Amino acid sequence: MPRAVFATGHAARAFAGDSERVLVNMYAEPNESDPARPIKLMTTPGTMDKDAGNVIQGNIRAMAQEDAFASGKVLVLDGTTLRTWVPSTGTFGTITGTVTGTDRADVAISQTELAILSVVRLRLGGHDIAAATDVIPVRIRRYCDEPRFDDTTAGSLYSSVLDFDDITGLNFYTAEGSPDNLVAVRRWAEMALMFGTETLEMWYSEPSNASDPFSRASSVVPTGCRARDTIAITSVGPVWVDPENNVVLLIGAQTQTISPPWLSRLIAAETASDLIASTYKAEGDEFYVLNGLNFCAVLKGGTQDWHLRKTDSSDTWAFSRILTAGGAQYATKRTGTAFMRLSRDYATDEQADAETLGTDITREFTAHIPHDAGRPALGPIMVDGSKGGGLAAGDGSAPVIQMRISTDNGNTWSSFRSRKLGAQGAYDERSKWNQNGRGRRPQTILHFKIVEPVAFTVTGVTWGEAS
Repeated sequence: MPRAVFATGHAARAFAGDSERVLVNMYAEPNESDPARPIKLMTTPGTMDKDAGNVIQGNIRAMAQEDAFASGKVLVLDGTTLRTWVPSTGTFGTITGTVTGTDRADVAISQTELAILSVVRLRLGGHDIAAATDVIPVRIRRYCDEPRFDDTTAGSLYSSVLDFDDITGLNFYTAEGSPDNLVAVRRWAEMALMFGTETLEMWYSEPSNASDPFSRASSVVPTGCRARDTIAITSVGPVWVDPENNVVLLIGAQTQTISPPWLSRLIAAETASDLIASTYKAEGDEFYVLNGLNFCAVLKGGTQDWHLRKTDSSDTWAFSRILTAGGAQYATKRTGTAFMRLSRDYATDEQADAETLGTDITREFTAHIPHDAGRPALGPIMVDGSKGGGLAAGDGSAPVIQMRISTDNGNTWSSFRSRKLGAQGAYDERSKWNQNGRGRRPQTILHFKIVEPVAFTVTGVTWGEAS
């Protein structure tokens, strides 16, 4: 029984006539329960609304959470209002004061104080301390209880311990090993990472020297940062987009490119300020989500494969920021009031509750049959995987999977044909297509699509007379 090779990662074509692999709103993971089918395709998470009372009124500009601050509540910057949200009860509150501006903002938290940085003003402990002309808007991150942030002329500055708005005239650094414009600062373990346009410098704490508490490591990483909001600290190290439009991972004092060429082409077509990255961990794996206006690519850490995520037939995924709090993930859109729980327990997007379906998620993958010569008969084609997961009634009660075929490397396609995916309890359903014609070198591509609010996995695609 010959098996087609299904896509475990996405690979967009470079030009017409080039081949491609498709993996959209699905990802691969090991299939430990079936040795004959070692890989399976899983569905990406859906979302459920966590603001049923429509408390949030403006654009969500930032999210943050620390267990030691505000009793561990999730902080949501709603326009100019800073709201709190309690995951266990779903209760919203408000922190006194306003945060001016409309742009994306960032938050730093210590045990006792909160700092918010936006394009217009830096707000610390309820006080505006710097106008836009004084501080370039970059990310803040707590570093040994001292927030560090930077501008392109004065270098970097730091506050007193646990007192964010105590910044003296001496609390500045201007020396760099390889001077360039600073883009952002991140905390990684016990180091502060200074991302520049051309280099990365690693600084570490000298707590014994109160007047000069930071020192620069001797190594300068010769890789800059193109877009500040692509920087994310993962469990294996910092990841970001470099000036050559590659996604890179910091390893020691060097970087390793972890993005394929097709992704670099997509990144190059985006404006730097439109690129936003988030990370989250779920079901024993870690995901780096890179979101642009015209694409959303996700790296799955366990397999190092990239897949695409899309919302409602658009070119990108609506959810550009993800926060983990209390073991759960919460997501917001690039603009708007949507505040969602992200989970594979939800089969659709923007569900009103766990039982009410929202917007269908279109899931796609390809399977590939290589041919060296001749015109072999494809015979019956069948999809293996979990079946019988249909819903009891309504949408999803009679789920189907669609397939189309290309025998010229994906340049032209047959029409989609639908087969049953298995009504509820129909675990032995066979998703099988007959009369599929003949293949042609170099390969036959099978393109599958599922637009159903049901849970399922794909473990293989077979073809030929033995199917």
